Amino acid sequence: MAFMGVDVGGTKTDVLIVDKKGRVLSRYIGGPGNYESLGIDRAREEIDRSLRSALNMANLEKGDIDFAFFGMAGFDHEEDRKTIEEILGGLGLNRYDFDNDGRIALKSGTGDDVGIMVSCGTGSVSYASDGKKVNRIGGYSWSFGERLGSYLIAGMVTSGVVRSKDGREYKSLLVKMLESELKMSVESLRRLSRSGIYSLSDYIPRIISVLFRAYESHDFIATKILLGIVDEIVRITLAHFNRLDFKPPVKLVLEGTFFKKSPDYLKEMVSSALGEDFVVVIPDHPPVVGAVLFALDRSGIDSKKLFKELISQIT
Repeated sequence: MAFMGVDVGGTKTDVLIVDKKGRVLSRYIGGPGNYESLGIDRAREEIDRSLRSALNMANLEKGDIDFAFFGMAGFDHEEDRKTIEEILGGLGLNRYDFDNDGRIALKSGTGDDVGIMVSCGTGSVSYASDGKKVNRIGGYSWSFGERLGSYLIAGMVTSGVVRSKDGREYKSLLVKMLESELKMSVESLRRLSRSGIYSLSDYIPRIISVLFRAYESHDFIATKILLGIVDEIVRITLAHFNRLDFKPPVKLVLEGTFFKKSPDYLKEMVSSALGEDFVVVIPDHPPVVGAVLFALDRSGIDSKKLFKELISQIT
């Protein structure tokens, strides 16, 4: 018996295959598979290519997969279901199911699917479950309520730099630090962006690293930005807590590249703001683990018993 979990996002397609005892048979990371940016046909092609690569590594065929579960970026509304069914239905799998990629991140971070997950990767979404009900918050855009996501945070930094330079904000170390890091003025960065010469994703990690360095030098604007991030995490967490029936202490999972690469003090700031009713964790393992756990559950296998064994192999 073999089970497949797939995390389909805007930057990669992560495929993990395990056996019924939770032993990893293969893992393959392919290119982006989000249909919102690629279109249906290209998304299906990339997902299929990634699946085939993982299967080849495990010496398996699609027919050998007892159940596959997909965490799909772009599954934000019920009307998206038809599109995703069109994509996944053409892959030739016998049994499969899917949910939003944030849903598998909650499962992966908690193991038992009880707790709160706040993500900050390319974008942001949050899920929570008390074991009876599941609650979702966000996952859209700035115009529709979002205040997290690496693109958005990098934009806060470049906005602060521009405003500081033209006098609409206080003086800031961010100006010199960012332009020195990028070896160009922030105005040049904007011109390059408009002309399509560079990929913004290449610059975002560097912009965010400058944010942390400026905060550590006690820069006022950097401090405001970071405190705003912590405030948003706390607001999302308490919104979930007030809607569901949790028994403290509640596990809060911070998932995504921004959190995984952040200094320890960010986690400590969140913990301090929330208090003893919450335990804050940043997983070492990837969200695709949650997709495999769902695949095992849907086949009648208790994934909770296999959780520790599984993550020990993939951390």
